[in-house]
Amino acid sequence: MIKLHEVAPSALLALAIGTIATSASAQEGSSVAASQAASQESDDVIIVRGALVPDEKRATAEISSLVDAEDFARQGDSDIAAALRRVTGISIVDGKFPISRGLNERYSSATLNGVPLPSPEPLRRAAPLDLIPTSILSGSLAQKTFSPQFSGEFGGAAIDMTTITVPEENFLTLSAGFGLDTESTYHDGLFYEGGEWDELGFDDGLRDLPDVANQAARNGIGSVGQRALDLSFEQDDTLLIADGDVPGDASFSGTAGYLFVDNADLRFGTTTYVGYSNDWQLREGEQDRFLFLGRQREFNFEETRQEIGLNAMNVTGVEFGDHEISLTSFVLRNTLKRARITRAFETDLSSQYGLLENTDWVEREVWQTQLAGSHLFPDAGDLEADWRIAYGEASREAPYSRQTRRSARSPEGPFSYDRSRAQFNTLEFSDLQDENIYAAIDFTLPVDLMNRTSELKFGGAYTDKSRENLRTDFDFRNPATQQPIPSDLALARIDMIYSTPVLESNLVDMSVRSSRLFPDASDASLEVMAGYVMADFEINDYLRASFGARYEEATQESAVELTSATDGRQEFDALEDDHVLPAATITWNPFGNVQVRGGYSQTITRPQFRELAATEFLDPDLDVLLEGNPFLVNSEIDNFDIRAEWYFSRGEFMTVGAFYKDIENPIEQYFTGAEDGSTSFLNAPGAEVWGVEAEFEKAFALDEMFDDEMWYGKELFFGTNYTYTQSEVSADGDVITSRNNQGTFVPTVNNGEGFIVEGRSLQGQSDHLFNIQLGIQEPSSGMSVTALINYASERVLFAEGPDENSIAVLEQPPVSLDLVVKQDIEIMGATYGLGIEVQNILRDDFETYRIDDNGVERPFLQYDRGVKFGASLSRTF
Repeated sequence: MIKLHEVAPSALLALAIGTIATSASAQEGSSVAASQAASQESDDVIIVRGALVPDEKRATAEISSLVDAEDFARQGDSDIAAALRRVTGISIVDGKFPISRGLNERYSSATLNGVPLPSPEPLRRAAPLDLIPTSILSGSLAQKTFSPQFSGEFGGAAIDMTTITVPEENFLTLSAGFGLDTESTYHDGLFYEGGEWDELGFDDGLRDLPDVANQAARNGIGSVGQRALDLSFEQDDTLLIADGDVPGDASFSGTAGYLFVDNADLRFGTTTYVGYSNDWQLREGEQDRFLFLGRQREFNFEETRQEIGLNAMNVTGVEFGDHEISLTSFVLRNTLKRARITRAFETDLSSQYGLLENTDWVEREVWQTQLAGSHLFPDAGDLEADWRIAYGEASREAPYSRQTRRSARSPEGPFSYDRSRAQFNTLEFSDLQDENIYAAIDFTLPVDLMNRTSELKFGGAYTDKSRENLRTDFDFRNPATQQPIPSDLALARIDMIYSTPVLESNLVDMSVRSSRLFPDASDASLEVMAGYVMADFEINDYLRASFGARYEEATQESAVELTSATDGRQEFDALEDDHVLPAATITWNPFGNVQVRGGYSQTITRPQFRELAATEFLDPDLDVLLEGNPFLVNSEIDNFDIRAEWYFSRGEFMTVGAFYKDIENPIEQYFTGAEDGSTSFLNAPGAEVWGVEAEFEKAFALDEMFDDEMWYGKELFFGTNYTYTQSEVSADGDVITSRNNQGTFVPTVNNGEGFIVEGRSLQGQSDHLFNIQLGIQEPSSGMSVTALINYASERVLFAEGPDENSIAVLEQPPVSLDLVVKQDIEIMGATYGLGIEVQNILRDDFETYRIDDNGVERPFLQYDRGVKFGASLSRTF
C-alpha cells in the first residue's frame, strides 16, 4: 500500500517543483537571468516575487480554490452547489452536498460570511447548497487545508461563501427567465390539486395535521374515537392524481442597491435581492430492490416534480474611518410538490403485481441574521478585529405524504385496493426544526520579526446547534370487524374508497403507526467552545510559514421518544470531546510567480444528528429506509498536503498537488441485512485517502492569433482541472451497531470483517474528477460563449452489509456537457443582458445500480434526464 506520509517531504517538494519548473523555464529563464545580472550591477534593484498571485491566494497560507462572480456568470450556474462541481477535487451528490477529495459532506464545512448555516435536511447537519443562489454571492473560497481559525470539523474542504455587499452606486437590476426540458416540458405528467398558494411554495393550511389526529397519535385512538380519527383527514385535494401537460420553467429576480450617504467620512448603503423560480421535471425510470430471503421487487415509475424557490436577502452596511459594520439577513425557501405512480413486481412465495400512488409536499426553509464588524486600530499597532454574531433557524415540513397500493395477479390487472398491506397504505407527517446560534471574534496583530512583517492571529468561537424532529404516521388497514370490502369498491377510484360514506361504514380504519419499535420523535444538540492561536511570518525572501493550533471542547447529545408512552423517552450518553488540533503550512517562493505550499494538520469529524437518531426515516429521493446509530464516535484525521502553483498572468495559472489522509473511525452508511433493505451507520476501524490534483487556466488574445478585425478585443478562455483519488477502508477492528431491544436501543460489538470488505473505497469517493471550460469572451461588449464539461467516475453510494445479499450500491454520476451564452443587446435604445443556457447536451441519465453474484447489473434507481434549454433577459437601471 502506498503511504504518502512515509515519503520524505523533500522528495515531494522536488517532484512538484520539477513539474512546474519545466513548464516555467521558457518564460522565467530570461527574466531571472536579467534580474541576477541587474542585481550584480546595483544594490538598489528590487526583485518582486509573486506579483501575479491573486489577492485571495496571497491572503491565506492554505491551499484553496476561488470561484468569483465572473465565474458564476460565465458558467451559468444558478446555485452554489452547481458552481462548486467545477472546482478541482469537488463533486456534488444529490445536487446539494459537496464531496471533496473523496470525502462526503460530513467532512466539509460550509459557511456564509464565515457563519455556519442551519440545515433543513433531515438526513444531514450540513446545509444543502442548492438552496443558495449564486445571484446573492460575490464569490466562494474552497479551502482544502485546515487552518485553526476554521472549525475543527474538517477533512475535505472549508467552503466559505461571501454575499454581495454595500453597492458602489445606486442601481436596480430586473431579470426574467424561461426554460424547457426535452424529457419533461409539454410531456404528459402527473398532478394533484393541493392548496391555493402552492405556486408560491406555501401551504394555505390545507395540509395541517388535524387536531383530532394529533391527539390520537399522542394519547391513543381511544381518546378521540375511531370514527373521529377516520373522518379527520383531507381526502381529495392531497390524494387524487390526474394527468396533464408539464409546463416550462420560469424565474424572476430583482436586485436593488441604494447609497444613503457616500462621502469621504461615511458610506452607508443597502442591497436587497428577491428571487422566485418554478421548475418542473418529469422522471421516468426503474428500480430493482431488496434481494433478501429470495424476495425481489422491481419497479417502473413515473413522477412529476415541481420545485418552487423563493429567496430574499438584504445587506445593510456602514463604513466610517477604519471601521465597517454590516447586517445581513436572508431567507431561503425551496418547496417540492410531487406526484408519482409506480408499477411493482414482487417475487416471494407467490408473485404479485402492485400499483402504488404517491403524493408529497416538502417545504424547506433557512433564515438567518448576521451582524458583523471589522475594525482597524492604528494606535494599537494596527490591530485588526473582526467579529460576527448570528442567529438562524431551519425547518423542513412534509405534511400529507401519501401512498396507496393496489394489487393484481397479472401486469394487466385488474388492480384492486389492498387494505391488508397497511405498510403500503400510509399517510405521513414530519416536522423538523433546526436552530443555530453562533458568535466569533478574530484578532490580527502585525508584528516585526527579524525586520520582516509577520502576523499573529488569535480568536475564539461559540456554536450552539439543536434539532427536533417529529413524525406522525398513520396507515389504512383492515377494520377490527374484518368486514370484506366489496369487489366493485376495491376497483374504484381511491377518493371513492377513502370517501366519507366508506370510512363511516368501517370498511377501512385509520391506525397510528408509532410503537416501541418505531419511536416518532428525536432531538439532538451540539455545543462547541473553541479558541485558536496562529502565526504567519516570513522566514526569508523565499519562505513563509504559518502554524498554530485550535482547541475545541464539545458536547453532543441525542435522544429518541415514543410520544404516546409515559416512559417512552431514551437519552443516550453524551458524546463529549476536547481536542487540540495543530496545523502548519510552509510556502516556498523559489522564483518569479511560482510558489509551493506544503501542510500538515489534525482534524476531526463528529457524527451528524440524523446519523445518531435511533429512529426510522425514508429518504424521499432514493427511496431508502434509514436507521440511526446513537453509539457512533468522532472520526479523527491526519492531513498531509502539498501543491505547486505557477501564476503566469493575472487570472492565469497552473497548479499540481498531492494529498494524503489517515482517518480513524470514519463513518459509513451500510445495509443492515434486514429483510426490508434498511441502512444504518457505523464507524469503520480506519481508512486512508490519497490522490493528486492538477489545474490550468489561461486566456489567449485572439487578435494576436488571427489577423482579422472580427477577433479584435476577443479572447479564448481555457480552464481544466483533474483529480485522481484512491481510498481504502480497513476492517481490522470492531464496529459498534445499534439494536432495538423491545424499545430500548443497545450497542452491539461486531467483528469489522463481518461488516466491511477490506480495502474497499470510501462511500462517495470517485477515482476520477475532470472539468473543462472552453469559451470565447469579449469583455467590452459583455459577450461570452462557454462550453463546460463535468465528469465524475463511479462511486459507492451505500456500502454492503453483513448479509450476503446486502450488495453495495454504486452510482455513476451523469457526464455533464453544458453551453452558456451571454450577450448584451440593444432593444429600443436600452441595453439588456441576454443569457442562453443548454444543459446536459449528452442526455446522460441518472444511474445507480448493484452488481449481483451472477455479475448482473441491477438498477437500484435509474431515470432519464433530458436536455435543458433556458433563456433569460435582464436590465440594469
